[in-house]
This record gives sequence, structure tokens and C-alpha cells, in this order.
Amino acid sequence: MKGNELVWRSLADRALKGERTWSNVGDLAYDAGVPTTTAYLALERLESNGTVDRYRPGGFSVVSIEKLLTMLCAWRNLDRDTIIRTTRESIQPFLNSARGPYALGGPDAANILLGGHAVSSFHEHIVYLPGAGELRAELEQLRPEPEGDVRVLAMDKRAMKIWDGYSSLAQTYADLFATPGWQASEFRNALRERFVRAREWDQEGDRR
Repeated sequence: MKGNELVWRSLADRALKGERTWSNVGDLAYDAGVPTTTAYLALERLESNGTVDRYRPGGFSVVSIEKLLTMLCAWRNLDRDTIIRTTRESIQPFLNSARGPYALGGPDAANILLGGHAVSSFHEHIVYLPGAGELRAELEQLRPEPEGDVRVLAMDKRAMKIWDGYSSLAQTYADLFATPGWQASEFRNALRERFVRAREWDQEGDRR
């Protein structure tokens, strides 16, 4: 993922937990695992369309989670970050090994977040694995399966530290948006109904 997407993901994940306000950009940059300059540029885009409000002497707050998720979804490009498409049988040995963290995304993550199956069937799974080094070289040796049911994506360093087996709420939402098919849309709608307010004007009690 690009740096601005990592920043927006951190903002969205926090805001979805009710933590909309930040005291400074440096804290956001650290949370997203990006340089401070990247965080500043990412915030400029959000400030220009009213997604965030900036305060003196440097704090800011998320005004619209809906706009923030829209920005994240609009920029999400699964093909760009995909290492390989394969099958569950081919990827299972990588998940069984202890060579590094992994996280399930897409519908599998949505089921966990929703506490049960929101959609009766789905055919495309997402697996996040470290996107560099020896493991990536091994993955690239697998025979590509263009019609395979597993999309293997590169996991960024921040996600490797904080995800616990499944992609975060904001990441899951954006990935489902970028996935074709009615099943992905149903999962995304279920996440929206559960976690995103219908009206955001009353933000009393939101705090970092």
C-alpha cells in the first residue's frame, strides 16, 4: 500500500473505535508507520474535502468517517499489491509454517468482525503475508493460478505488528470494496451497518 493509504487506514481504524482526535501529526505518522512528511501530505487531501478539521497548534480531528472510508476505498488497488493468485491448497504450507506473521482478509476477516457468517457463500479469499525477502521469493515460485480462489497480498510492517490473524476493520472494508461480486458488497454493507453511524453530526464523547 502507498503511504497515504496507510495514513488513512490508521485514521479510519481509530475513528471507527471512537478515537477521532489527534494531538499532532507525529503521533499519526508513528501509528501508520510512515514518515511525518507523508502524514502531512495525506492529511492535506482530507482537509481539502472536509474529512478532517485542523486545530492550533497542530492537532486535528476526523469529521466524517464516511468520507475517510470513501477516500481509502477509492485508492485501494488489490492488483497492485497482489504478490500472486493461487489456491488454498498451495498457500496452506505457508500458513502452517512459523516463518512470519500472516493475516486473513476480505470475507474471512469480515466474518470475524461481524461475529458470524454475513453471507452464505464466497469464492475469493485474501491472505496477507510479508511482502519482501525470502518468503516473497518463495511465493513467486508458486505456479500462478489466475482463476485461483486465494489472492496473496503484501503485508506492510505496521500491520505485521498490530494485526492479530485478521486484517483491520478499515482494511477489510476497503478490500471488500475493491473485490467484485455481490458477496463482497453484502459483506461490506454488513460492516457498514454494524460499525458506521448513519449520522455523524453528534460526536459528543468521541475522544482519542
